[in-house]
Amino acid sequence: MCSLKEALVISSIEEIEKFLPEIKDSKKIGVVIQTTQLIENFKEILSVIAEYSKELKVYNTICSATFKRQQSAKELAREVELMIVVGSKSSANTTHLAEIIKPIKETILIETSDELENYKNIINKAQKIGVTAGASTPEYVITEVIKRIGELN
Repeated sequence: MCSLKEALVISSIEEIEKFLPEIKDSKKIGVVIQTTQLIENFKEILSVIAEYSKELKVYNTICSATFKRQQSAKELAREVELMIVVGSKSSANTTHLAEIIKPIKETILIETSDELENYKNIINKAQKIGVTAGASTPEYVITEVIKRIGELN
C-alpha cells in the first residue's frame, strides 16, 4: 500500500535548512523542478537533498528552450556593457532571466519601451547594449524597445 506524505516547496538553498529533519526522516524522496526554475538553484538544492536521502527520484521539467535562452543571455551579457530584459515583471521566466544576468552585467528589467525613459542616463553611457526577452514577450514589444534604445542612445 502506498501512503502519501507531505509535499515540500523549496525555492532556495537557504530554505532547505528548515526542512532537513523531514528530509532526513524520509525513506523515499521525489523531486520535481518547476519549468522556469534556475538550473543552478536546482543543482544546489538537489545536492543537499541527495546527501540525506535514502532513495531519490528526480523529475527535471526545465524546458530546453528556457535553458538555452538563459545560456544565450549569459553569453550576451559578457559581451556588452548593459543588458535590458524585456517582459512581464510577474513572469517567472522573465524575472529569472534578469536574475541570472545581474551578477554578470548591469541589468534593467522593463515591460515596455516607455520605461526606457527612466533609464536614459544609464543607456546613454553604454556603448554596447544587449537585449533579451522572456519567452512570452511579443515580438513587436521587443522591436519597439530596440528602436527606442537607438533613439535614446
